[in-house]
Amino acid sequence: MIGEEAYRELVDALGEEYVSRDPAVLDGYAFQPTFNDELSLWVPRPEAVVLPGCTAEVQEVVRICNRHRLKFKAFSTGWGAWAGPSGEGVVQVDLRRMDRILDIDEKNMLVVVEPYACGGQVRAEVMKRGLNVHMIAAGAGVSPLASACAAFGPGTDGTYSPRNLMGVEWVLPNGDVLRLGSLGSGCGWFCADGPGPSLRGVMRGKAGALSGNGIFTACALKLFPWPGPPQPAPEGLFYDLEMEMPEGIRLYYLLFPDYLSFGEAFYALAREGVDYNMQKAAVGVVPMILFPHLNRLLEWSRGIRRTLQVLRHGIMLVVAAHSAAELEFKRAVVETVTLRHLGIALDLSDTPVGPSFTWCILSGAVPGMAFRPGGQMQSGLGPNDAWDTAVAWDRAGESIKRKWISRGGCVDDGGDACVDMAWEGGAIAHSEELWYYDPRDVRHQEAVKGLVMDFFLQALKACCDQPWNIFPQQRRIVGPLQGDFNRWQREICRLLDPRGAADSHLYVGEADLDLRGLEEGTRAELKRLVSELDWRAKENSDEEV
Repeated sequence: MIGEEAYRELVDALGEEYVSRDPAVLDGYAFQPTFNDELSLWVPRPEAVVLPGCTAEVQEVVRICNRHRLKFKAFSTGWGAWAGPSGEGVVQVDLRRMDRILDIDEKNMLVVVEPYACGGQVRAEVMKRGLNVHMIAAGAGVSPLASACAAFGPGTDGTYSPRNLMGVEWVLPNGDVLRLGSLGSGCGWFCADGPGPSLRGVMRGKAGALSGNGIFTACALKLFPWPGPPQPAPEGLFYDLEMEMPEGIRLYYLLFPDYLSFGEAFYALAREGVDYNMQKAAVGVVPMILFPHLNRLLEWSRGIRRTLQVLRHGIMLVVAAHSAAELEFKRAVVETVTLRHLGIALDLSDTPVGPSFTWCILSGAVPGMAFRPGGQMQSGLGPNDAWDTAVAWDRAGESIKRKWISRGGCVDDGGDACVDMAWEGGAIAHSEELWYYDPRDVRHQEAVKGLVMDFFLQALKACCDQPWNIFPQQRRIVGPLQGDFNRWQREICRLLDPRGAADSHLYVGEADLDLRGLEEGTRAELKRLVSELDWRAKENSDEEV
């Protein structure tokens, strides 16, 4: 329990209305099964929840935590258990009151946002000005600030969150404010890396510190051109939506006979730069969104299953252009690339689902609907690597998941729920295998841990990193294979946070692998491989000494 003195200080700093230790409120924050590193339905209950409304109040909360030996953990829009406490003695800092768009600079194409300004909110406002903002594949409900500063986020719009950062306001674990980039020199929000040395790598690294090194209260993000209308004019809801296709926008569904042709075509389209938004059209995602009860038919209908399998080598592509000539050129490129790789290009723009589905993709509304088959989801694999590696992971992930589907360990979505995307012209790619589960189903709940470890084993065999190296159970094994990154993260953490006020478990924490519940063969293989990697890491360490 939080001490009375500490609680009263929080109330004095924020007001009675914005501080709570009510058990019902605390449990509302503790229920978080999505991407939980303990693979349960809950994270530890916080000692208290606070809702600061500005940077100065965030500073005061952090200082109170320092004085009373409490930890803090920031929560923006709350996508996944990464935002929740990892143990006892943690104050949950809910940033939902800090939801403003502070500035939209049309001339320099950047937007300044607070933590709770969600992707859909920001995108809607900048589109009115002929601009667009990067949104990660998790959709409209997540925080662009969080993915750029404190977490991670590839997107289907051809860019990556950390690349778009143009300045940041950072409350350090001792309560001081650090302003990075040109902002720190009093020159405004236009550059994240100067004048002077850049601290972006220290601030976030590959995957962000997940509030393990402080709290980010504002940041500036790069904007991109938007050639479409300032806002849609829909009538009705998703499944009966009526609206016109925006001028200069086309929606394609590209089908290919196998993974090889699919992979080559995807890479070619990204390299040619015709993709305003492009992703793998997975069997377990797109059809389940369009037809939410379809997975119930998979249990008995072979015909439906076979039909859906044809779709697993598909690409969902949105093309956008500023002129009729540009649109015609891009149409010709799409058709040429598709034909060259033995595919079929279906132009869905003028079909009944074309306009509504296009806007749902562009607005980021679709990802949240992907939860429908089971109610919850997890993901595995997910390297940020060369495009050929991503396609290889598609095949590996599908084979792993089919085994668990046959055992009743997760929702039968046909085996294919890969989310593929590429950015920087296809130079970097991301593949992530999703699986759906029902948290009320005991078989599913018991199988979640086995699925995670199966994907981890596959990654270890290929000496590939896990998606973001944030599960403490896996970091101890993977770290030595990747430059001992976790040791350096701990050093940074000690430098920035000598009192240990930030809840940094997901940033630098380590834990032994929990192999309970796994098949004997899988358990033995993991033990053997981990032992081999431990020996290899020790040998490398001895050589350095």
